[in-house]
Amino acid sequence: MRKITSAIAVLLLLVYIGYQVILNLTDSIVTMEALSVTVEDKVTCDGIFVRTMDAVYGQEDKTYEFMVENGEKVSQNEEIAAFFDDSSAAEAFRQAETLRQEIAYAEAAYADITADKEGASLDSAIFDSMEELSGMLSLGQVWETDSLYSGLTQTVIAREYPRDDIAGFKSNIDAMKASLKQYETAYSSKSYSVKADAPGYFAKATESSPTLCTSEEMYSLTPDSLENLMNNGAVEQASGVIGYIISDFEWYFVCCISADDAQQLNENGLGLYFPYLSSKKVSASVKKVTYFDDEAIVIFNCGVINETFLRGVESTVDIVKNTYTGIKVPRQALHQQDGKWGVFCLNGAVNKFKAVEWVYEGEDYYIVKPAESASKGLYYYDKMVIKGKGLEDNKVID
Repeated sequence: MRKITSAIAVLLLLVYIGYQVILNLTDSIVTMEALSVTVEDKVTCDGIFVRTMDAVYGQEDKTYEFMVENGEKVSQNEEIAAFFDDSSAAEAFRQAETLRQEIAYAEAAYADITADKEGASLDSAIFDSMEELSGMLSLGQVWETDSLYSGLTQTVIAREYPRDDIAGFKSNIDAMKASLKQYETAYSSKSYSVKADAPGYFAKATESSPTLCTSEEMYSLTPDSLENLMNNGAVEQASGVIGYIISDFEWYFVCCISADDAQQLNENGLGLYFPYLSSKKVSASVKKVTYFDDEAIVIFNCGVINETFLRGVESTVDIVKNTYTGIKVPRQALHQQDGKWGVFCLNGAVNKFKAVEWVYEGEDYYIVKPAESASKGLYYYDKMVIKGKGLEDNKVID
């Protein structure tokens, strides 16, 4: 029994030794191409949105309808909402709004029909609109296609409408206009409207919240007071508020980061990502930086206004401190020779050591500057050696 056990042990040892020999014999060099990449050096933190918000008041006990969309740009004295004495007046208003849109489409279609009797221009317009729509959908811009859908629908209607019934089309438009006047009469004496006191962007109260501090107060925030604001939560809306006018035509974002990170910010323009609100990078600029020992309060300002940023109160943000473009070199490909850092590149059957200078260090890679040419250093599409034994400059690989 003891002899059998010893024989098995010897056999296993031989198998292991054989495996190691085969592994060493087949341990070939592994390479990867030197490709150009762009990386963003980012810092992540939490902060708050600050907007100059002028409240729009109305009688909440009455039935009302908004006359502008959430996030829509409005001018001074533009009608924001209509309030009604009873439900029948409100219903007449809704019917009138629908008719106005239908009349606008019909009149545009009528103009297209009379101007293009053969339909050639309309066919071209339909094709162009479908291409544009396809492009927007492929980019995920679903919520931005409403106006394009409306225009395409109108063009299709104009193309398909019988050319020998133009008079009937015009009669239908006149009938819709007569109905519109009846609806307007039904609600005009039982309603009043609320107008914007100043130009700006409109935000519905149900879709937005007051900011945690005003645009004047944000300049005096400290790391501690900013944290207290975020811990205390949202501010309650005042009674009777139906919406807000963002009158500054921009918003601010205030956050606290390390003093070192703050000093690396490009004040002329950088990018912000709000991963829980949008997948898009937002261009912003640094409004002010205030230092507190090893921390800094940074105020960014941005003029990109949409529903997403109108409803934001506090959020996580990824701040792009800088952007670097160059060749991505894996950490395991980097070697030191004669006091210089570089990589081995396979040129035919010969290993060549090429010194590099990196501009950015990632977790497991470096971004290095490309040389002027392959003969002067690491260049695009060089075959970098990322795995291999006995690497030496000018060594021929068997």
